Amino acid sequence: MFEIRRLRLLLELAQRGTVTAVAEAGALTPSAVSQQLTLLQREAGVTLFVREGRVLRITDAGWVLVRHAEHLIAGMEEARAELAELVGTPTGPVKLSAFPTAARSVVPSAVARCRERHPSLRVIVDEREAPESMAALRGHETDVALVYSYALLPPLDTTGVTLTTLLTETFVMLLPPDRELADAPVPLAALAEETWISPYGDTSGRAALDRACASAGFAPSVDYASNDYTVITAMVRAGLGVALVPRLALEPGDTDIVVRPLEGDPVRRSIALATRAGTARDPALRALSAEIVTAAAEQAE
Repeated sequence: MFEIRRLRLLLELAQRGTVTAVAEAGALTPSAVSQQLTLLQREAGVTLFVREGRVLRITDAGWVLVRHAEHLIAGMEEARAELAELVGTPTGPVKLSAFPTAARSVVPSAVARCRERHPSLRVIVDEREAPESMAALRGHETDVALVYSYALLPPLDTTGVTLTTLLTETFVMLLPPDRELADAPVPLAALAEETWISPYGDTSGRAALDRACASAGFAPSVDYASNDYTVITAMVRAGLGVALVPRLALEPGDTDIVVRPLEGDPVRRSIALATRAGTARDPALRALSAEIVTAAAEQAE
């Protein structure tokens, strides 16, 4: 028999890539993770890993066990959800992770309605970007996640996760208040000589901007970088440059800045609700998910 805790560590290794990353995610030491994986290999009776320098590479036999572990753990999640369904009432703490613009626009009304309609359901919210939320979901650090994926970039790895698409969000241009522009979509190529304000270079938002600009025939000249859209907006308002931002980042009633759609909508991202496979019948997760779907629909109107 395989011990479930060790199978979870195997899945973490498959998803995170290194023993160090698995240890950090689980608040363990690398030696403790290695010891548990060694015991799992002994239980399996075959070679599951091969050490290559500092990296523990999963063998073909290891990947076979990874696939079966995914099904076993999803089955356990389903059993737990079915037992919770017998209770019927959404209860207990549920952890929700959301990226910042969704945490500001979608989460507050969804959680408030949950509190009103399900007094026994406590929702705990934290902010994480999409890759971190997916890792936290698989690692049982969170129960529900709001995530995004860009049309210009590779899709999210959905191994062990169920995604429900909520809305497709377009990006718009922010330009300083003194710009005199027709109220019409702006061609991206027309902004080639501008100074840009963007997220940091190691983020998906920056990668999407770079790809869109490359398709328009130029590389953006980025003088200011921030992952906080309120900071980006303030810099544009001060006349320091232009920026490409998601619609959910727009401040309601902000009229002292020029907002224009991009011609052809070259940058879009899909926003989705993510849960672990097998948890669909859990009353608490169903209740929170339903309110999130409603709140997202209101944002899409």
